[in-house]
Amino acid sequence: MSLAQRSIGAVAKEIGVSVHTLRYYEKIGLLSLIAKDTGGRRQYEARDVERIRFIRRAQRMHFTLNEIHQLIELERSPSITKQQAQKLVKEKLGEIDQSLGDLIQLKVDLSTMLADCLHSSDDEECPIIETIKDNQ
Repeated sequence: MSLAQRSIGAVAKEIGVSVHTLRYYEKIGLLSLIAKDTGGRRQYEARDVERIRFIRRAQRMHFTLNEIHQLIELERSPSITKQQAQKLVKEKLGEIDQSLGDLIQLKVDLSTMLADCLHSSDDEECPIIETIKDNQ
């Protein structure tokens, strides 16, 4: 194995993912087929590692694997316009706005439950538990 090539275990450790995850990325087409040595062991090149880093960064941005696949296709296809990448990001921003709204409401609900509990007497039912039971 040359200095530029790394084993699946070394790459997994370096990036902080499991070997299974790397195999899965290859299986679903996020990675091109990885070259193998004569013993059948995967040999990752620098470009493979950069692609994995791209996938992980995109996941941290809450892109799904399908959306990441679309982004990779956008990169591979110069005929595809930036407008398609912009559309993906606009959709992601919309999802994040929705999630932020949900989190703000959750914070309000939890704060109310805590305040109700702090102001309740010891002989009353726990307002936190009761509120959760009532919202089934």
